[in-house]
Amino acid sequence: MKLAVLVGYFGQGFAGSQFQPDKRTVEGEFIKAGISCGAWTDAKAASFRTAGRTDKGVSARRQVVSVTPENPKKFIESMNFHLPPDIWCTAYAEVDDDFYPRYAAGVRTYRYFFPYPLDIEAMQKAADFFVGVHDFSGFSKMEPGRDPVRTVTAAAVFAGENGLPVFEVSAKSFLWNMVRGMAGILEAVGLGLTPPETVSLQLESPVWRVHPASADGLIFWDAELSLEFTPMRQRTAVKRQLAARAKAARTTAAAAEALMECGPDAFLAEDAERNYGSFTKK
Repeated sequence: MKLAVLVGYFGQGFAGSQFQPDKRTVEGEFIKAGISCGAWTDAKAASFRTAGRTDKGVSARRQVVSVTPENPKKFIESMNFHLPPDIWCTAYAEVDDDFYPRYAAGVRTYRYFFPYPLDIEAMQKAADFFVGVHDFSGFSKMEPGRDPVRTVTAAAVFAGENGLPVFEVSAKSFLWNMVRGMAGILEAVGLGLTPPETVSLQLESPVWRVHPASADGLIFWDAELSLEFTPMRQRTAVKRQLAARAKAARTTAAAAEALMECGPDAFLAEDAERNYGSFTKK
């Protein structure tokens, strides 16, 4: 039996989603957990596939994975209790043998979370230029032979629950580091280092590659699928660890800001200006 599975993970503990020898990856931990719970005997039997790869430090909320468990019942009932707490399965669906998440998934959506206040209105004006069919080579790490043209269906910047900016972008497919590059130029716009129109100029005639924003703020948010999913039983350890990480991050941030003896925003803006100096107003 082949299953499509919705998977979430906190990316900061991984070298990426795809298997890499001698490195901790989402695929590697997933395969080990499946062997531990008796769902499959080895990686070949699992036939692990994803809707899209994520790089080191990037998290996922609803990543789509396909697997072929030799014992589907064990996978469904116990997989979450063998996974480490920074990976979890939320739901599953039975699929045909020819199902491949990379091709089955429709529009994919990412969200980027910025760590300090920025000009959201200016960032939204800049994000509007992303929508449509464009050459994104100036925002990406290009692989040889890869088509740099992508179609962005939606791009928005809004205030999150904590009031800080969130960038949400949707497309059928993305280039390597493309969203982080888009977030990088939006940060420059939000700081007032360059006007929103710089995005249009960079899309029309890319003469440099935008410095990508940090991977820590990026989440693979969702992927469209015409499947009916069944929820899987969850571990309380997952939310407990995420809550602990959130608490530790807030505590560390408060302590670091106190030690600076000044607000960090001005320093962060100066630091960003060094990264995005190409866009600084003359």
